[in-house]
Amino acid sequence: MIDDDFIARVAAFAEARDIRDEPVQCGAGGLAVWRSVAPTPIRPAHYQPVLCLVLQGAKHVSLPGRETKLSKGRSLIVSIDLPTISRVVEASREKPYLTLSLPIDMGLLHDVAGEMDLAGVEAGKADALSAAEADEALVDAMDRLFGLAEKPAAAAMLAPLVLREIHFWMLMADHGAMLRELCHADSRAARIARSIGIIRRDFTARLRIEDLARAAAMSSSAFHDHFKTVTGTTPLQFQKQLRLMEAKRLIASGEISVSAAAYRVGYESPTQFSREYARTWGAPPRADLPSRVAEPA
Repeated sequence: MIDDDFIARVAAFAEARDIRDEPVQCGAGGLAVWRSVAPTPIRPAHYQPVLCLVLQGAKHVSLPGRETKLSKGRSLIVSIDLPTISRVVEASREKPYLTLSLPIDMGLLHDVAGEMDLAGVEAGKADALSAAEADEALVDAMDRLFGLAEKPAAAAMLAPLVLREIHFWMLMADHGAMLRELCHADSRAARIARSIGIIRRDFTARLRIEDLARAAAMSSSAFHDHFKTVTGTTPLQFQKQLRLMEAKRLIASGEISVSAAAYRVGYESPTQFSREYARTWGAPPRADLPSRVAEPA
């Protein structure tokens, strides 16, 4: 249960800064506020490891074949870099969609895990993107971290302790199973996470499953299966999502044509690019060109 006073304080912070559809940092550890005053269209959302706590409103976050609804009182743990699509579905000027997000410090997480007995924690289903009702202790710790934002002297002393506490509660959470897996350096999840880093570093290159499997010390078939278990998608779909997200950003910037964007992100066929772009974003790439840009025929 999230206290109304907590919501009101975060809402006042967002209102005073006119936060709209972009995260604004508000505290130690990268703590940030996000506010939307109206529902939004489908947008790309590249999540790096992060904890999100929904204070008000609702949002849908989607991976291929799976959609998660985030609403008041729920927390989302994203354990691995994931390209997703999302849209705010419940928001108004009077009652905006409102969240607090905190990047997960993997170094701190490993440090905390090293001092815990995780053997006694129920394993749970290890999903890279998992949502559940927020534990009261986690909500309380996030409230205290936000409260330190306007107390710099106290924050210097106390924020590291609260951040450590939050990482403890994430490891203990029912939907923190993937984080617990990642704290074992040679676990399958950790090896898949390293392969994701390889894909992200050069997502325009031709994907060779054999090379990724070798880096993960798995057979190609085992790598493919475990990758899908961890991320909810295949390596090729994962790379495609990264490409299409970057293409959408390039096209919307107005600095590049649709065909040039297709080649820039690794497509060899502009026709295939346009087809996959429209399937993902619900409209052809030309629809995202700024009005001042004329796309060559």
